[in-house]
Amino acid sequence: MFNFITSATIKRLVLAAGAVSATATATQADWPSFLGPKGNGVAIEASVPLEFVPAGEGKTKKNIAWRTALEGRSVSGPIVVGDKVITTSSSGMEGRWLHVAAVDANSGKILWERTSKATGRPYCHPTSANAAPTPCTDGQRVFAFFSSNDLMCYDLNGNLQWYRGLAYDHPQAGNDVGMSSSPLVVDNTVIVMIDCQADSFAAGIDAVTGETKWEIPRPNKANWSSPSLVEAADGTKAVVLHGPDNLVAINPATGKELWKLDLACSSIATAVFTKGKLHVPAAGTKTYEFTTATQTPKLIWETTRISPSSSSLLVTDIGVLGLNRSVLVCCDDKGEMKWQARLPDAGQFWSTPVVAGQHLYAFAMSGKVFTIQLSDTSGEVVATSELGEEVLGSPAIHNNAIFVRSVGGLLKLAQD
Repeated sequence: MFNFITSATIKRLVLAAGAVSATATATQADWPSFLGPKGNGVAIEASVPLEFVPAGEGKTKKNIAWRTALEGRSVSGPIVVGDKVITTSSSGMEGRWLHVAAVDANSGKILWERTSKATGRPYCHPTSANAAPTPCTDGQRVFAFFSSNDLMCYDLNGNLQWYRGLAYDHPQAGNDVGMSSSPLVVDNTVIVMIDCQADSFAAGIDAVTGETKWEIPRPNKANWSSPSLVEAADGTKAVVLHGPDNLVAINPATGKELWKLDLACSSIATAVFTKGKLHVPAAGTKTYEFTTATQTPKLIWETTRISPSSSSLLVTDIGVLGLNRSVLVCCDDKGEMKWQARLPDAGQFWSTPVVAGQHLYAFAMSGKVFTIQLSDTSGEVVATSELGEEVLGSPAIHNNAIFVRSVGGLLKLAQD
C-alpha cells in the first residue's frame, strides 16, 4: 500500500519534530552517509570474508547472510544507524514514486517502508534512477534525497518529520541524465548541492524543522559530486563543494563562503578529507593541508597517477587509493606511486570501493566483486565473486559486514 502525500501538501510541508532531539549524533559504529563515518570509505577495524557466493544453479550460498528484495530501482548506497539499514529506491513511470525503507541489519526483515510522489523532475538515464543520492542520518533522523530534488526527513521508526519539494522554488533544477549528489548533515543542518545546467544552488536545511537556513547560487554546470566535511585539528569546520569550475568552502551553519580555489575538479568523484588533509580529484589528485578549516589550505602534493573516474578516493594508512576504470592505484603521502593492480574483466565501476581491515572490496556494475589484499608493496586480488545482479551504489560497513544495495535489493555480506 502506498503511503503518499499529495503535491499540494508537499509544497511547503514542515511537520512538528519536537519528539526528536535536536542534539542527536550518529555514532562511530554507524555508517551515517556516503563514504562512512570518517568520510574516507574505510573501516580498518572490520573483518569481512573474502568471497561471496549467492545460492542458485547448483551453488551453495556462502558468506551472504541475507538478501531482501525491495520495490523499485536504486543506484544509491545504504546507510546504517544502530540495527537499521536505510535505503532508497524509486519506481513507476519515470521513477516518480519514491521509497525509503528500513531493514533490520540482523535478519534482513523490512521494518518499515514509506512511499511518496516526486514533485520535481524524475527523469534520468536508464542506467541511473531517481533514487541515486545516498541518504544520511544524524543518529535519530534519516534524510533521504532524490534526483527529483525531493528531500524528506523520517525518524528511525518511519514517522515523517518534514518534506521539502525543493523544485517548487527551482523548477529548472535538474537534467535529463539525473542528479546524484548525496546530502550531508552537519550540526543540525542538512546540506544539499543541486548543480545542473540551469538554476543551480546549494542549500542548508534545518534538520529539525525542515526550514531553509540558507541558500547560495552555484555554477550552472552539470555536476554529480557530493559535499564533503572538513574538520581541522583546531575544531573549525567547513563544507567543501566542488565541480568543473572551482573548489569552495562554506560555513555549514550560514552558507557563507570561507575560501575558494579556481580549480577544475571532477564532476563525479568526491573530495575526501581525513587526518588534516583534503584529497581532491582534479586533473589527477591534489592534496591540501589545513591549519584551520576556515582558511585557504596549502597544496602539498599533486599527481596524475591517481585519476579517479566514477569512484571517489580512499585514504588508508597504506596510502591514497584511486580506481581509474579497472586499475587500482596506490600512492604514498607524497603522491609517489607505490603500486597498481589491474582488475581483470571488470567492466564499468560506478560504486566507490570500501576498505575493511586490510582488504579493499570493489563492486563492478555487473555485480562482480574484487577482493584486494592491501600492503605497502602490492594490491593482490585474492578473490573474485559474482553476485549475479547489478550494483551501482557504494556499500556500507557495519559490525564485520558489508551491506550492498543492488538495483533491486539489499544484501548483507558476512561470515556464515
